[in-house]
Amino acid sequence: MAEEGPKNNKSIIVVGALAYDQIASTRKEFAPTGPGLNCKLATLEEHFGGCGGNIAYGIGQHSRDAKLISICGELDFHNYRTHIESPFLDLRGVITQLKTKCARAFVVTDPNGEQFTAFYPGPEVSEHSWEAHLANQDLQQSQIIVCAPYPEQLMRSSLKHMSNANPHALRIWCPGQYADGLSAESLEHFCDLWDVLIGNESEVDHLMSHDADLVNKKTVIVTAGPRPIKVYMAHGGTRTFPVPKLTSPNVDPTGSGDAFIAGFASVIGQHLNADNKGAWIGHVNEAVKSGVRSAQRCLLQLGSQNYGNSPS
Repeated sequence: MAEEGPKNNKSIIVVGALAYDQIASTRKEFAPTGPGLNCKLATLEEHFGGCGGNIAYGIGQHSRDAKLISICGELDFHNYRTHIESPFLDLRGVITQLKTKCARAFVVTDPNGEQFTAFYPGPEVSEHSWEAHLANQDLQQSQIIVCAPYPEQLMRSSLKHMSNANPHALRIWCPGQYADGLSAESLEHFCDLWDVLIGNESEVDHLMSHDADLVNKKTVIVTAGPRPIKVYMAHGGTRTFPVPKLTSPNVDPTGSGDAFIAGFASVIGQHLNADNKGAWIGHVNEAVKSGVRSAQRCLLQLGSQNYGNSPS
């Protein structure tokens, strides 16, 4: 069953997971291949997370409306719902699956900020049921969708549905941890379903191993932690954005990529024009800088959904 909530067709549509994050740190430095067979944890806490939930939360922090389309477990969603409820967030698109628990992420961070993540996907839904759910979301007037990391068939169905419901909508695809599971054939199935792709260096490198011309076809944004962000523009050319050094030590990188996406989409969403789909391109610089500010605010807090917005 789906959550009840206000209907707002002007919302930024966010598709992606809701999850509880088990966030831990270790004093052991990871090897290039990860934490090894075992590592002793120095800290362990539970926070609200999931890429879909994180991005929707972040958009709300910018006082922008977001409609979340996701699936959760009935056994433990109550606390998450109470936490994330906001005048800016529509939960109408969240399916509650009975007698199941929400997804879980287990994140361990070493002293250098390197992270190891294990993910339990939580309740599952068939592609047919997901498509039926999307058809009930009345997305025709929505001008932007952010497709966060989700199982391949759900990402593809969501982007395809939005393309059919509103061909003029801007489609932002963030395959995240699912990127390295995409084959060349899978990537080809997505080629006509997105306008902007956002990913970190390793994710985009993997996709480019299947399609070396990827960054020359559409707008691709590549994040690299504290290093400069690169934006490959669909009309040609590359823009580089330095990431300001934090004056305070970062606390936890968990969710900072989602915070970047939320900040970027919040600005782009203000500059969409149904009569001119490309109007947003002139505001990419502003959007990237907004994303960086959001990511850095997230970095200063433990957990993905504990930061606020700042006008600066």
